[in-house]
Amino acid sequence: MGSGIRKSFGIHICCSILVLSFLVAIPVVSSTTGGGGATAAPAGSEINADPLGRLPATPEEAHQRMESREISWQGHADDGDSFDVASVQSGVLAAIPFDTVEGYTTSANTGVTVELWRGAVKIQTVNTTTNADKWFSADLSTGDIQSGDIVRIQDAGGGAAVDIDTTLTGNMNTGTNVVSGTAKAGNFIDVWISAPGTYYGDIPPGVAYLTTRATGGNWSVNFTNTLNLLRGDAAFVFSIDGNSNVVLDVCNAGGSLVVYPQYDDVMGYDQPAKSLTIDVDGTSQTVGTAGDGFFEAWFTDYNIVPGDIVSCAQIGGGRAITVADISATCDPDTNKVEGTGPPNRTIRLIMAPYVDPVVYETTTNASGAFTVDLGDRYTAIGSEVFNITWYDSDADCVVYEFQTFSWYLPEGYTGGQFDTWVLVQNPGDEDVPIKMTFQVQDGSAPARGFDIPAQERRSFHLDEFEGLADAQVSTKVTSTSGATIIAERAEYFDYDGKQGGHDSIGTIMPSTTWYLAEGYTGGDFDTWVLIQNPGTEPADITLDFQVQGGSAPSRGFTVPAGERKSFHLDEFEGLSDAQVSTKVTSDEDVVAERAEYFDYDGKKGGHDSIGVTCPGKTWYLAEGYTGGQFDTWVLVQNPGTQPADITLDFQVQGGSAPSRGFTVPAGERTSFHLDEFEGLSDAQVSTKVTSNMDVVAERAMYFIYDGKQGGHDSRAADAPADTWYLAEGYTGGQFDTWVLVQNPGTQDCTVTLEFQVQDGSAPDYSFTLAAGERFSVHLDELDGLSDAQVSTKVTAQRGYETADVVAERAEYFIYDGKQGGHDSVGVPQIFME
Repeated sequence: MGSGIRKSFGIHICCSILVLSFLVAIPVVSSTTGGGGATAAPAGSEINADPLGRLPATPEEAHQRMESREISWQGHADDGDSFDVASVQSGVLAAIPFDTVEGYTTSANTGVTVELWRGAVKIQTVNTTTNADKWFSADLSTGDIQSGDIVRIQDAGGGAAVDIDTTLTGNMNTGTNVVSGTAKAGNFIDVWISAPGTYYGDIPPGVAYLTTRATGGNWSVNFTNTLNLLRGDAAFVFSIDGNSNVVLDVCNAGGSLVVYPQYDDVMGYDQPAKSLTIDVDGTSQTVGTAGDGFFEAWFTDYNIVPGDIVSCAQIGGGRAITVADISATCDPDTNKVEGTGPPNRTIRLIMAPYVDPVVYETTTNASGAFTVDLGDRYTAIGSEVFNITWYDSDADCVVYEFQTFSWYLPEGYTGGQFDTWVLVQNPGDEDVPIKMTFQVQDGSAPARGFDIPAQERRSFHLDEFEGLADAQVSTKVTSTSGATIIAERAEYFDYDGKQGGHDSIGTIMPSTTWYLAEGYTGGDFDTWVLIQNPGTEPADITLDFQVQGGSAPSRGFTVPAGERKSFHLDEFEGLSDAQVSTKVTSDEDVVAERAEYFDYDGKKGGHDSIGVTCPGKTWYLAEGYTGGQFDTWVLVQNPGTQPADITLDFQVQGGSAPSRGFTVPAGERTSFHLDEFEGLSDAQVSTKVTSNMDVVAERAMYFIYDGKQGGHDSRAADAPADTWYLAEGYTGGQFDTWVLVQNPGTQDCTVTLEFQVQDGSAPDYSFTLAAGERFSVHLDELDGLSDAQVSTKVTAQRGYETADVVAERAEYFIYDGKQGGHDSVGVPQIFME
């Protein structure tokens, strides 16, 4: 990847040589219109925060993405590593619209001379120097590269010059779906189509691609069986000679207006080097077109909304479009996109527009509804980015960007005396449609769809679902509209005489690596590692173990696509009596969790936690209590090859305790019993773990709480945040729900709890949390929460500024005769942005 050259309107061209010797065609699918749930789809007029960070969160971020848009250069050659002549490498790149030339030599920091010749006349000479990567660039805008020119490049170190024939023209005909032109005879021609729904993406990939060879200087490609070319499309044409030297030109089908209301942006193509005045309901902006005719008018002080008229008098005698909204959802179960838009209009749906675009075309019906079956060309997995473009009668268009995301919950069992619940929190102001799909060990179960009302939460008892009466099951909860939801899973059980419950948040990011700090196989403890594979390919996984004072051999397994597997560590060689942490690696993205069932000093139960994907040097554990009949343990996993020097700092409710330092050997794990530490014999305590090496931390607790015996556990948080979400909570029956908030900072802050109640509401609750302390809130005692299924949103503030804290929730219960407790760290807002 070379250094960059900036276009006049701010698009950055970053160049790489790709050797392509194959033809890629992306056929378009025409779909019938339909209704089927489309009316419930949320509108796209405003931006939904993307928790996976794939889409811009603001118009400013969108504009920055446009400014950094890149062009990857294409190349054909039998030997891509060969040299052309002298010391200039093959694969020099010349862009006609941008008057740029760039490439590589075999020497760093040496002179390069670039000349532009028009016939026998030298038009311009540029002397430049290669950088440390041996890359050079030259701006030939004074001479203005034209089709038929010769670009001559010579390394100052000597040798013959490299000549590039820049003969290349292009023309796009939307009536015939043909792109044609002239080029140097015998050159390969690559044509990539950039559509309005991919303007923010790099070129290529485009939405369609065809290749040919220039015969007699002429070339032509027909997209009839590939894509219906429309105004707003641009063809990026690459002409590649036998030495992989590349010439780029861009052509389009004439002036057009492309409106991105979510980003207050108006773009399109017209003639190069032209001045245009874009008007949005009386707010105007004058911009110029670039060398390829592209223009962008970003309305920084105006919010473009449905009903606005966007116009430009200078394009083709005047063009205008009235903005109208699109709504859409993408369902990973049905593999369909449904939505509504203006009636009787052409619709383009582009799945994965910035990675590997797949294009579908349809027409809305008289009610504006449309349905697109993605078929076998694209498989929705519940974490999609897709764009929908609607066109008016003049082929001006409006583009909306959409995304979905999913929560993954690896653990779940509905057989025997196990009850599994999935809890979904909606902290937003709009109802959110969700789809629950299941990865079952050696089986399958049908998906289920629900709506989560605004500012509420819902509980789903998996044991009652079709196909899940006796299942080891992982769950995927998809926000099909991309709106924010939070998902947890709670489980109540009688496991070999051990009664209790456990709980964990999910994750929105499957990974190829997971770390599980806690685990014990000695005494009357059983430790299980649960692996969820929500993907479409089998996953080959390896379990590596960090054992306290010992070692154990690795184990390898395969988890089939769309299934989950359970691994009983007690049965593995070297783990018959071990304090053990686990590292999970996989060749496919999976999700890992660990469940533990125990008899600890007469306290029977179980606890559980999702893993973490990356070790770190700082961890926070909000919950902890060492009084009464509570035992609190901090578990630290060191998967590295160097010893880790760690420090435990404590935030004590109404008190303090001295820090403690320890060393965790390389490739091991260590357990710390807080009850034995000075100042912690009877303390409500949060813990901060810091280390000079990357480690992983969890906390396990064993207790008798108001006669309820058991244990609970949670992974640590890697950073404080100003907002936290806790999906689970119940204050009815014999349930007690506590929210624990840790303030590791040096200043007091105000903490506010907001509640999402199933079929109800409750007032907010606020308190002051002292610096370096923690505070416990008993939800059962709060107004409106005496008998509630409740999720909690925790926010912290210091004056007019936000403050950073850590939040966790613990629950103690008797559920259908099973007594115990469970706990989970919350989900921070930064995880959802």
